Formats: sequence, structure tokens, C-alpha cells
Amino acid sequence: MRTLPRSVIVALALVIVALVAFTLYTQYSGSPSGGPWTPTFAYPLTAGGVSGVVGQSCVDSAGYVYCIGGQDANNDPTSSVYYAPASSSGVGNWTLSANPYPSPIVFQSCASASGYVYCVGGTHDSSGDDTAASYYATLSPAGVGAWVAGTPYPVPTDALSCTTAVGDIYCVGGENETTGTNATTTISLSDWYAPVSSSGIGAWNRGGDYPTNHYFPSCSGLGSYVYCVGGEDAQDNPQNSTYYAYVTPSGMGPWAAAPDYPIQTIAESCVTSYSSVYCIGGLQSGGTSTAAVYYADVTSAGLGPWQAAPSYPLGVATDCVADSGFLYCVGGYSSNSGASGDSYYALLNATASSSSSK
Repeated sequence: MRTLPRSVIVALALVIVALVAFTLYTQYSGSPSGGPWTPTFAYPLTAGGVSGVVGQSCVDSAGYVYCIGGQDANNDPTSSVYYAPASSSGVGNWTLSANPYPSPIVFQSCASASGYVYCVGGTHDSSGDDTAASYYATLSPAGVGAWVAGTPYPVPTDALSCTTAVGDIYCVGGENETTGTNATTTISLSDWYAPVSSSGIGAWNRGGDYPTNHYFPSCSGLGSYVYCVGGEDAQDNPQNSTYYAYVTPSGMGPWAAAPDYPIQTIAESCVTSYSSVYCIGGLQSGGTSTAAVYYADVTSAGLGPWQAAPSYPLGVATDCVADSGFLYCVGGYSSNSGASGDSYYALLNATASSSSSK
């Protein structure tokens, strides 16, 4: 029997190895759309034997995810803070931080920068009453450090969205309560910014008004821009508007319209990673949760068109962070099952740069 020359056999073997490697790369190296979604350790908050969390605020720092506050399955705000390592294997075991938030809190907004977490506002009791308090703490693999009071927000508020960029924290929209009680709720179009550092949150300054009154928008910073998506208007109608603004340590430029989000939704979780904005889940008209995931590329003209990505495993208003090429999403509210502790992660494009923000 004739046999192929050794050199031909070696060449064929190399081709086969290359084809297998290429196939594995295309399946697992990720793409800007993210996915597929993989379950990971569920959030441990329980009430009456039922696990789940709603309205927590999660941030990432140096390979860890930290989640602050939220509402348990009995609809009671909690001061609990949990943290877990995050890697290519998902979110690890959650650990209860030794330093709880200074008060029970839900629907506050937290953002991280340079090893610190900064939290603003939120609802502090089961009656829906809000606070203007802000706090900051260090972040490390050992958990969250002691909380220190920062400059109070100009008005008691919840359902705002805050993000950090260029050394400042920027907070947009929300439900403002001028007296701190649920009886004086008004939907806000204001945005405020303040410097953040190892000394905490500095004095707040008024930015240019957001184009519409919104609460539960989702905002994320990338470079010198802040991008905000969706939210609900004063008539409780979910919106699909998207806006962005140029920011500097001296303030915010005017808001400019970007392509509308494909669906009208509130409380979706939007993050920036590499050069794209990713939005996961949320609530649509009538409070129905959605599993939709979309992304849009950042361009010199703002944002490119929104594109569909693999759907989240369940319809939920969750909270997500992006870290080192992965998306990690934690718990949230499902219109089908209420508070959920289910958590998932997905791979993003591993060939892009590593910059990310919440």
C-alpha cells in the first residue's frame, strides 16, 4: 500500500490543528454581541427562606463584583453588602462584607473608580421614603471598607443612574422627593456631577438638564462620554430614547440624541466595555420583564445602530457589570417570579482593549 510522504502527513496534521483551533476560537473567543450566557453562583440574600434581590447596585473593581443593598423577597430594603471574585469561570462564592451600608437601602445608584465605590440616594424604608445621603468606601479582595459620608445629593432621590468618568461622578434623572417622603415624589430631568477621590464625594454641581423627565434610566461612562438609555416618564410610560453627553472635570456638554433603543424599557442594565454599550433586560409596558439584550458601538458621532445579542436566560430587571472581557449580571426582578437571585455571565470580545465602566 502506498503511503503519503511524511512531509505531506505533517502538513495535513497542521491544517487539521489550525482548523480545530479556528473553530474553537470562533466559538469561544466572544464577539461584541456577548454570550452565550452561563449560570454562576446565585446571590445569597434570603428572606423567609426565599432567595432573591431587587434594586441592589453592583460595581466591579480589580476582578471582584460588589453588590450593595437592595430589596429582599419580602420587599424590605437591606443594608447587606456582598462581594465575590469574578473570572472566566464566572462569579465565585459570595461573601457577606463586614461593613454593611449605613442604612437599609434600595434603588440607590453606586459607581466605582480607582478602588473606591460611591453610592448616592436611594429608598431607605418599606414606605418608599428617600434619602439624599451619599457614602463611599474602599474596595479590595477583603471586601468593602468602612463607609464614610460624602456630600449629600441636592435632593432626596431614588431610581437615578450614576456613573463615573474623568474623575467625577455623574447622576441623571430619578424620582426626587423634596421632603424625603414618598408623598412629594416628582420625576427629575436634572443631572448633577461632583468630583470623586480618596477623600470621597465633593460638592455637587448642576449640569445641563436631561432632555426629558426620566426615572430608572441606565447610564454608563466610557472615556469622556456618558451614555444613557431608556427610563420611564412622569406618566409611567417606558421610553426608548438614548442620549449621550461629553463630560469634563468642569461639567457636562449638551445632551445629544443617539439611535433609539429597539424596545421601550426601564431599569435595563447598561454597561460600557471596550468600545460598545451593552444593555440587558429591563421592564416594559405593564411591568413585564424582558430578556432582550442589545449592544451599540461607540462612534465619533455618538452611537451606531443597536444590534441584538443572545437573550438573557430569563426576563428580568437585573444589575450587571463588565470586567476584563466578561459581563456579570446579578439577581433582579422578574414579572413571572418576583425577586430572583439567579446570576449569569457571558464572554465579550477578548481581542479589544480592557477598558470598562459601570
